[in-house]
Amino acid sequence: MKTSVSLQESGSPGGARALVSLTTTELAAALRARQVSAVEVLDAFLSRARQHNPALNAVVTWDEERARERAAQADAALARGELWGPLHGVPFTVKDAFSTAGLRTTSGHPELAGYVPSEDATAVARLKAAGAILWGKTNLPPFASDYQTHGPLLGRANNPHDLGRTPGGSSGGAAAAVAAGFTPFEVGSDIGGSIRLPAHFCGIVGIKPTEHRVSNAGHVPDMPNGPRHVRHMACSGPLARSVADLRLILSLIEGEDPRNPEVPPVAPLGAAKPRALKGLRLAWTDTLGPFRADGPTRQLLERFTAALRAEGVVVEHAVPEALDFDDLLEVWGLMEGGEVGAPLPPDWRQGFRDQFLPLKDDRMAAAIVRGTYLDLAGHGATLTRRDGHMATLERFLSGWDAWLVPVSPTPAIPHTPFGGPVEVDGAPRGYLEALGGFTSFFNATGNPVVVFPLGRTEAGLP
Repeated sequence: MKTSVSLQESGSPGGARALVSLTTTELAAALRARQVSAVEVLDAFLSRARQHNPALNAVVTWDEERARERAAQADAALARGELWGPLHGVPFTVKDAFSTAGLRTTSGHPELAGYVPSEDATAVARLKAAGAILWGKTNLPPFASDYQTHGPLLGRANNPHDLGRTPGGSSGGAAAAVAAGFTPFEVGSDIGGSIRLPAHFCGIVGIKPTEHRVSNAGHVPDMPNGPRHVRHMACSGPLARSVADLRLILSLIEGEDPRNPEVPPVAPLGAAKPRALKGLRLAWTDTLGPFRADGPTRQLLERFTAALRAEGVVVEHAVPEALDFDDLLEVWGLMEGGEVGAPLPPDWRQGFRDQFLPLKDDRMAAAIVRGTYLDLAGHGATLTRRDGHMATLERFLSGWDAWLVPVSPTPAIPHTPFGGPVEVDGAPRGYLEALGGFTSFFNATGNPVVVFPLGRTEAGLP
């Protein structure tokens, strides 16, 4: 029998509609109205985490004392009529790849076990400036380089829906913490699916924003106090329980940053404009190049698209005919290897290669290894190939309001050794291709992607 964590439990703070079940926007409104105190809200989330984190290992660093002090200050400020910002008094955790002033930041790597930054990552600083209260850091694989979350420093994170399965990676601890009610929202990072796959496996919502909409300043990798090498494909974005939460949090962390000049000024998101379903034009597919979703995933997509058609939505099965999927995946791997692996110190770089070398039949792994040997001319040629793929996809998307694509061929998989085969419809598939084939596609093109759950499998998995 699987073991799982339920949000609706007797004895939870706030009764049946527990504080830890509220969305970020609901919590923020209740705090502003002084219907509940910041101290009470923080206590509810800390109590929840103390109860269930031993089973999940989602939160790996706690900052309870400073969080309690800040919560008390938040209540006192509201009593004086002061409002710090849209997230006044809302507690949160953040993926341990983001630098946090005075709180260890390891990026899951043993060599950084004692690293304590003096400055927050830009995304963390902006959330604090909006009134949010940081109380902990969440688990990830070393240097955020796996589609599962486990490593020698921080250990293995488990899926709240089934402890025998992975929450995904690399923002696996982040997604598990949101799904289990340890935090109302998180900020993850994504260079090949690391926000989207965990959101999918844990049954929450998440967004990989448009490339360069949110600053990655203070994210590790790059290495602390070193040059910035990771300049393409990597994105930072929120994970939460509602699309309204994503909109709110993204609006707070996006925008130009002197520490990350690639990020331009952006128009604020503003309020969502009401739009009727009837007349929307949506493309959908359950297959991208060599990757095809499994039977249960296809059934959910077909059920969803049928429901949309019944509401007057124009829904058609479509993929960009001119797009070379194999070449696009190779471009992704070359850039991943070139910007993440190649700049590492020599012994670390070889270790980076060594983890992918045994995956001999996995095209994505092979491209990553080749990327670690790229020189500047090779990197420039890869970026030029990327430009062509981006233009092809933009032409395709111009004919549709959105494109519906599976996040992964399967729901959450059982814990699997890195590089081991992943079963899809009873047949083994390559590790990276099975877990990242659908997601890395959109890092290679830079497009924004929102993840939302459509339902559950017969086994109860999102």
